[in-house]
Amino acid sequence: MTAFLLRRAAQGIVTLVAASFIIFMAIRLIPGDPALMYAGNDATPETLAAIRERFGLNEPIWTQYLIWVGNALRGDFGTSYVARVPVVNLIGLRVMPTLLLLVGSVLVMSIVGFAIGAWAAVTRSRSLDAILTGLASLLSGAPVFWIGLLAILFFAIYLRWLPVGGYVNPFVDPIGGLKAMAMPCVVLGIAMAGSQARFIRTAYKEVLNSDYIRLAEAKGASRARVVWRHATRNALVPIVTIYGLAIANLLGGAVVIETVFTWPGLGLLMINSVNVNDFPTVQVILLLYVFIFVVVNFLTDVSYSIIDPRIRLTGAAA
Repeated sequence: MTAFLLRRAAQGIVTLVAASFIIFMAIRLIPGDPALMYAGNDATPETLAAIRERFGLNEPIWTQYLIWVGNALRGDFGTSYVARVPVVNLIGLRVMPTLLLLVGSVLVMSIVGFAIGAWAAVTRSRSLDAILTGLASLLSGAPVFWIGLLAILFFAIYLRWLPVGGYVNPFVDPIGGLKAMAMPCVVLGIAMAGSQARFIRTAYKEVLNSDYIRLAEAKGASRARVVWRHATRNALVPIVTIYGLAIANLLGGAVVIETVFTWPGLGLLMINSVNVNDFPTVQVILLLYVFIFVVVNFLTDVSYSIIDPRIRLTGAAA
């Protein structure tokens, strides 16, 4: 077990290092003078030279990367060209809104996805199965921004139940915070629930068609007992895989949702930073997204080994 986890952790570290290198190089390929972005268009040549010297912009690209990595290992991820403050300070203010958005969206996605997918797999009615599968396909095919705009039009403008957008700290104002979170979390969760429901339905269908399930039903076990005691555990491995992949989709969808609802999270910060060429901020946010994805993949691998020890043994033997 320890060797399995160490191998997966090493793979995650290699992925993170490779991603940091690719992101750093890609950012440097974007046209524009970082010194001019930092100092402004009215800066004198002497000021620009001093800024280049300060940030090591005169060094070769490889040296710049090594300097950045060395600073990052000490907790210094650079300075925002626009806000003129450390990037870590900017990101620190945006982590909690994005985290709340992701947690709320995962809850909605899990409830709706499992309800539609498991019901479609378990039901003996072909017509109901077709309706639920069609609903899942409709949800997975609808653009996130379109669902968000419809939600704003109906719940905020027409019914006036919820605010149009913005963020309220739920730890300071629980009621206002929940109202502000309601539409972004539900919209993002429902948008992701369609694809989840289809995968969950497939996973349950494969297990429910197994011989041991038919044997359990032949022995007189109830349908509910067969599903929850026998089928669910064996269907969890592909379902866990789906949830690992869903995190990447949620991170991408969160960028759109934060823009639509003016949610002050990492996604909106990245969009605003791209618009003003604040490359150090964009670079760190992208790296943070990669880090989240690596951590989720690691936790998914750990879940595999807990749910099915055979995967652990196979990974140890590989």
